Amino acid sequence: MSSLERVQAIRRRPYRNIFYAIVTLFFADALVSDRLARAALVDVIVVLVLFAVLFETVRSRRHAAVALVLGAPAILSRAVGTFIADSIGWNNVVLVSTALFIGFLIWNLLRDLLVGERSSSERVYGALCGYLFIGLFFSLLFTHMEFRSPGSFLLRGGAISGAAESEAALLPTFTYYSFVTLTTLGYGDITPATTYARTLAWLEAVIGQLYLAVMVATLVGIRVSEGLRADGGRTGGGEDEDLGAG
Repeated sequence: MSSLERVQAIRRRPYRNIFYAIVTLFFADALVSDRLARAALVDVIVVLVLFAVLFETVRSRRHAAVALVLGAPAILSRAVGTFIADSIGWNNVVLVSTALFIGFLIWNLLRDLLVGERSSSERVYGALCGYLFIGLFFSLLFTHMEFRSPGSFLLRGGAISGAAESEAALLPTFTYYSFVTLTTLGYGDITPATTYARTLAWLEAVIGQLYLAVMVATLVGIRVSEGLRADGGRTGGGEDEDLGAG
């Protein structure tokens, strides 16, 4: 296989590419321990992930125009936010643009998994990407809530955001909390302390369980249906040949 053919084969697997990109960047974030460097890296990671997803979406989806309209502001606002001081007003812009883009990606991804023409392996990677996007979406909401209203969440009974210099500095903590909540693991070290925070937490937990139950069942059903159709085609072909021979 030539280099061009390898590149084309890779580009035909957008969900696999996105999944690997997200996991790789998560590991990069986990390896950085310095607080200030990590806060800057978090913004870079989010920008790179959004850019990678936008590239794959625009290249492979019918909704390219909508993806560009929602994705470009999300990427640009987060990129600019890396170089300016945090403020509630600017962070509102960043949150809204990023949340809208990720929300569109989740909707478009689920629609493509259910009605699009994808291989079984791509459907699985797409479902995994959707699960990670849900966790990222809620991590942004939790982070912004705590930065805007300190005390919305407590860490072992104490404040989380007291020493935080920026919203980006809080994001790693709430990425951890979001995925712990999404999987209903619930260590209990971080607890929601206000009504809005508790509502978001139980909503994420319910969505996470419904997603796994519904999407896994749907993917299994699609895979079984494809197998039955393939077997039926082979069986039907054999019967036709027998009738013709008779």
